[in-house]
Amino acid sequence: MRHMEHTFSTVEELVEFVVRAEKCDFSIEVICGQTVIDGKSLMGVMSIGIGKQVKIVCHSADALPEKLVSHAA
Repeated sequence: MRHMEHTFSTVEELVEFVVRAEKCDFSIEVICGQTVIDGKSLMGVMSIGIGKQVKIVCHSADALPEKLVSHAA
């Protein structure tokens, strides 16, 4: 399991994250406070909104969560 902290700054960045997450063959969670959301759910992730720090958890030892939010990925 790999994780990182991140703050989505635009709706476009948030949507691109979900598009990349959907292509992964492992589960991804986005945690904001006590709320745990499926990282592959656009409606779920959008419910958090932008400007809030979240924890992105990838349930794979080989996963690179940085690539899910990177503009170069």
